[in-house]
Amino acid sequence: MQVFNVDKEKTLNAALLILNKLGQADYHKIFKILYFAEQQHLKNYGQPLTGDVYQAMPYGPVPSFLYDVFKASENQASPFSEALELSKAFTVSRKDKIPYVSPTREADIDQLAETNIEAIMASIEENYALTFKEITDKSHDSAWAKAEQATETEMSYLDIAESAEASPEILKYISLQAENHNLRIS
Repeated sequence: MQVFNVDKEKTLNAALLILNKLGQADYHKIFKILYFAEQQHLKNYGQPLTGDVYQAMPYGPVPSFLYDVFKASENQASPFSEALELSKAFTVSRKDKIPYVSPTREADIDQLAETNIEAIMASIEENYALTFKEITDKSHDSAWAKAEQATETEMSYLDIAESAEASPEILKYISLQAENHNLRIS
């Protein structure tokens, strides 16, 4: 299904910014920090931060493209040439079977809008100290629950914005943007 187009450079640099601040983190922590940044960006501006497709997985939302990039870095292989090329920005190692990601370079913050950086930094501040269980429970919001109960696990950006209690005006704006671009939002 078609959703907002993923901005691959923005996704890469958002993940790098998170890792530049945290140093090293597991997939789960990175995905959840990015999800909450994405959620707040939608709530405040009616636009996704990265445009990545979030899947409702058992331990919370997972951004599909970024997951492919991390797996390509870990395996040094991918059927997706873009994921393999971008994976060079990261190294992945396993500790007790848990994959940890480290950046190999600094984020190019020129690829991120000021609002993107603000959302990411706020999400880091709010979520970096949460335990695995705490951040998982927090990410099991209404958008996750709705997608998790559906036959398809893809999360809707409109549902993500609603779960953040976006204003009716922002929700209408997201709906209109999707209609204008023939995009799936729910």
